[in-house]
Amino acid sequence: MIASAEKRRLTQFRGTALKILTVDDEPAIAACLSFIFRGPRYDVTSARNGKDALARLSRDAVPYDVVITDNEMPQLSGVELVRALRERSFAGKIMVLSGHLTAENREAFAEMKVDAILDKPFDNYDLRSRLELLVA
Repeated sequence: MIASAEKRRLTQFRGTALKILTVDDEPAIAACLSFIFRGPRYDVTSARNGKDALARLSRDAVPYDVVITDNEMPQLSGVELVRALRERSFAGKIMVLSGHLTAENREAFAEMKVDAILDKPFDNYDLRSRLELLVA
C-alpha cells in the first residue's frame, strides 16, 4: 500500500485535483467553502452532517485527501466524526472549523491528532494557506 504522503505526491504529479469533503450543517458555510476551494486544483464535495459524511466516505471509490468539518452539528458531532474516521483508518488530513469549541473538544481533537483547528469566523486566505501546508 502506498503511504499517504507518497500517494498525495503521485496525485499531484498526475495533475488530479485535491479531493476535499466539507462537513457543515450551515448552508452558508458550505457554500463559502465551495467558493474558497473552487477551481481545477480542488474537487469539493459537501456533507450536511457527520452521518452524511461517513456515508459519502463509504460509497466514494476514490478516497478523500482532506476532510474539513464543523464540530456542532446534528446527528453526529465533529468529535464523533473524527473518532469514526480514526477508527476507519482514514489516511487523509483532517481540519476542524468551529466557533464553539470547548476545552474538552480541543483536547479530544488533539488526542485524535487532528491536523488543524481554525476558529470561526475564519480568514479565507488563512484557511487556504493552512490546507496547502497540510498537503504539501
